[in-house]
Amino acid sequence: MKNIQVDKYDIINQSNMKIKKIVRNLFKIFTVLFILLLAYIVYAVGWIYKFNAGQKAMFKDVPKDFYQKFPLIQDPNGYFGVVATINGLYTDTLLFDTQASSSLVKQEKLDQYGAVYWGRKPIPTFNFYQQVYFSKIYKVNDVKIGNCTLKGLLFNSVPKENGMYNALYRTVLGRTIIENMVWKFDMDKKEMILFSPQNQKSLKRETDGFTFIKDGINKLSLYNKQTDSLKLLVDLGSNYDIIIDKKTCKKLQKCYIPRRYTNYRRVGLTDTISEFRGITMYCNDIAIPHCTLIYMPTLNKNVAGNNFIEKMNFILAKDDLYIQQRTDTVSNYDSRLSELGLNINIREENVRITSLEINGKAEKAGLKLGDRVISIEQGKINMDHLSVQNGKMERYLQKAKCLTLEIERNGVKKSFTITK
Repeated sequence: MKNIQVDKYDIINQSNMKIKKIVRNLFKIFTVLFILLLAYIVYAVGWIYKFNAGQKAMFKDVPKDFYQKFPLIQDPNGYFGVVATINGLYTDTLLFDTQASSSLVKQEKLDQYGAVYWGRKPIPTFNFYQQVYFSKIYKVNDVKIGNCTLKGLLFNSVPKENGMYNALYRTVLGRTIIENMVWKFDMDKKEMILFSPQNQKSLKRETDGFTFIKDGINKLSLYNKQTDSLKLLVDLGSNYDIIIDKKTCKKLQKCYIPRRYTNYRRVGLTDTISEFRGITMYCNDIAIPHCTLIYMPTLNKNVAGNNFIEKMNFILAKDDLYIQQRTDTVSNYDSRLSELGLNINIREENVRITSLEINGKAEKAGLKLGDRVISIEQGKINMDHLSVQNGKMERYLQKAKCLTLEIERNGVKKSFTITK
């Protein structure tokens, strides 16, 4: 009986020892993981500091009294741009994106720029297509914009597998560049003025008659009786008018019947979009008529795009915004869709039907989302990728009263004619 009791205690002691050993091992594992996580955080913080310091250093040689005028550049998609010479080798038009954290460029462009590899971003980035990626960063010696030379500009490389690749038909200037200078966009005079933020004399002169909005790039306030007050991001990298969230969409549906269409963003990601047209929005005492408000479920944010901001004269000064009523009222109704009920863009390296109005003319004619477009008007319309990406194709569709398309669906070619 005594031996049995001793054996029982031995078993309990052995079990306790095993549990203690497991606990010690788990503690060691969690300690190692914590140290690795802490080391990663320290590395990431150091990397971000080095990146931001390098970007700010670009402007150290810009004279405090720097001031220059340029012709206003706005492409068919509505994006604003500026001409720059990179490494003294390549002249290109760079587009503005006030919500891109850094500048973006296609991988193959980097060779033309003479860029060199700088490092990989340690923190993941989420793009517009809900993809996660770790950016590769490349550096150029200098970028010259007029008489302003920026040294050591860093670019995020966008590879082909990134959903942004097809939309990125030109290199983009991000916030690390934009927020370190003052940019005035005079829509009435069709000119852009660039000057140093330390040039207080120019800032006072150029902002005279403008309404100042503190942190307006991130918190632009707009008002309408149906929407109440909205806080929006100002995104010059979005060629929409105003994107709204679900809450605002529900308010508008009580007063308006939206135009609805499906939008093919990438494989496995399709939006059903609600579009409200002809709405007047107010910013302080400025009335902005003919606005198009769009609800995109997969985005679900309040964003003012370049088609909205072009309805005013505006100045970007770090995160602040200055706005002024234009002398000529912009009366266009911005829509992602032609009156024929479709839009065409690049997806998976092919020209495809990317938007279709629900019960619209194109859908009733038999077209389907994702159809690959082979030709338009029996080949009379240029089908190269650049014509599609830079907005020329969209402008043609907007004006067309009748359209004949040849498409390929599941290996079978078909022809369709759409009329108003």
